[in-house]
Amino acid sequence: MVQPREQESLTYHLKEVLVGKRRFENAARSVSRMMLSGGVQKNTRAGQTAYEFGFFREGKKHIIGWFNEITDLINFIKDAAEGGSSREMAFVLVGEPGNGKTFFVEYICSLYRQFIARPENKRYTFEFVGLENIGSYGNIKVIQSQTFEDPVILTMNLFGPGELGKDYLSRLEFGEKEIDGFYDDYRPLGACTEFIWNDIRAYCDGDIEKMLGFVRVVPVPIAESLGTVTGKYSARDKITSSATDLLGEEDLSRLLNLSDTSNPYKYNVRRGAIARVAGGGIHFSDELFKNKKDLVQIYLQVIQNRTIELDGYRWPIDTLIIATSNNWEYNRFTSEKEEAPIKDRCRICYVSHNTDYKLQQGLTRYAIGSEKKVAVTGEGLHEDSNLNYALSVAVALTRLPHSDKLTPVEMMKLEAGETAGEKNVKTLVEIKEMLNINPDVTKRWGQKGIGHRGLGRIVQIMLAFHQKRF
Repeated sequence: MVQPREQESLTYHLKEVLVGKRRFENAARSVSRMMLSGGVQKNTRAGQTAYEFGFFREGKKHIIGWFNEITDLINFIKDAAEGGSSREMAFVLVGEPGNGKTFFVEYICSLYRQFIARPENKRYTFEFVGLENIGSYGNIKVIQSQTFEDPVILTMNLFGPGELGKDYLSRLEFGEKEIDGFYDDYRPLGACTEFIWNDIRAYCDGDIEKMLGFVRVVPVPIAESLGTVTGKYSARDKITSSATDLLGEEDLSRLLNLSDTSNPYKYNVRRGAIARVAGGGIHFSDELFKNKKDLVQIYLQVIQNRTIELDGYRWPIDTLIIATSNNWEYNRFTSEKEEAPIKDRCRICYVSHNTDYKLQQGLTRYAIGSEKKVAVTGEGLHEDSNLNYALSVAVALTRLPHSDKLTPVEMMKLEAGETAGEKNVKTLVEIKEMLNINPDVTKRWGQKGIGHRGLGRIVQIMLAFHQKRF
């Protein structure tokens, strides 16, 4: 019978990784594995190749449409997982308000939390215990890795930076291929973790077995309300927002306990949104380009270097960064040429409104709701069988451009895979390609018309109007 303390040891964790019961993988690889788990089908829509990923169609309220956008995101994440340039970039969804950008990212985050909660996918970190014995930490007895570093990261840094940990892993019967795979994701320890580990090394005179007695492996907490594993930062007004919201700040209560004021643990980086998702999580920046300039510059440093930096101290992170922006803010931001570096570090994905009236019927059902409508008097309201169809056609038509080659009705039919007299779907593809090269985002395909929130308001007004009239 394995004792609980042994189950929390670093050696026990590594043995579990060796036999495949626990995992060590970066955020991009984990998210990619999750998204591809539902399978993929190749088909043709509106004259163009489209891929249907089963992952995005799960649940009662799932993603509808978004074929090109989903393919772009998965290619971006796969490239990051395979060590490509996407590892040092953020994925930014740009489009009109009300076209589902925020819902899309929150859907991914919700399923990722469920994915990580499964025993075989659970993420682990470590904490240092027994610090009262060292003497320079006051009343602080336990310190957890502030950026939820993986125990394998600690293992690779047991004897200092570099590849000194390879021999230790070999003695635990890891193969050369497995060790090389670990070192593909190697990163140094965070500032405070490194500092504390060196204190423990000095206290134990470098005896690795004694040092490991100060290490306890624990699961990473998964809670939307805590902002761990997945976290969201929404742009605020220029008065209340600060770098502290993203990076953290100096903590007075810690300073009162630490006898060495150079100890980086005096900084509470979990006060910021980045550190809480730094151990293989997803950071969602809502309205990225709406932030004031100094916060955007902080994002540039985080995206490019994948580190949290405070007063010269550095905490390397492993996180997937997904952001959104509306068209107006994006156009305003890109018009300022000095902001080009942050744009170069972003993979921009332009999101259009849904223009397929058949798919729109699913979105319209979301707006109408699944519950039977009841008047304030308690009397049941009748829902016309054609209501969904009529609303779907109406909003789809508002989103289509004017063209000399096709009428809006012809576009709508071709977009839904129907015939439109003698008109060919290739003409529709040409119109889309011509519009989508326009540098003004607002003039691209599907970037105008009634959005999902506008459709919801229409349904609300119809309900209120009915009860006033009858």
